[in-house]
Formats: sequence, structure tokens, C-alpha cells
Amino acid sequence: MDVFLSLLKMSGALLVVLGGIALTAYLAKRFVYPRLGLKQAPIQVLATSYLGQKRQISLVEVNGVYLLLGVTPNQISLLTQMDKFPINTGGMA
Repeated sequence: MDVFLSLLKMSGALLVVLGGIALTAYLAKRFVYPRLGLKQAPIQVLATSYLGQKRQISLVEVNGVYLLLGVTPNQISLLTQMDKFPINTGGMA
């Protein structure tokens, strides 16, 4: 019976510690990161269209500049660069 109680206490303590870690991570993500400017990554992939096997075109935003990149297994090529975004990404397939 003592073994069962000690195992139960240990499991409860483990749950409390894991819950505290999860709560701290949630609160940091919710309140601390936005204040530090860490909410949004400096590079965002807005859309990707696959052209064939291992070939794709990706629209990427880097600090407010939009880049259209051609991506193959061997290289990444800049196709065009735009300061303003002329189209809606919702329509890209």
C-alpha cells in the first residue's frame, strides 16, 4: 500500500511540474513574445506552387519586400522582387 501511495504522490507532483511548464510556455507566448517583437518571423512564405517533380515557385515576404523565388533541388533563383503586393494570395493554388 505504501508503494502505491508514493507512486500516486510522485505522479501528482510530476503532473503539477509539467502543468507549470506548460502554463509558463503559454504565458510567455501570449504576453512576452509580442512585447519583444518576436511574434512575427522576419521571413514568411506566403504561397507555394509546385510546377513539377522537385520544382516550385514560392512567394516570400522579407521585411515588407515580396520575393518570387524559383526553387529546384540545386538552386534558388530570384524571379522578381516587389515592394507592394499586387495580388491576393488566397487565389493561388
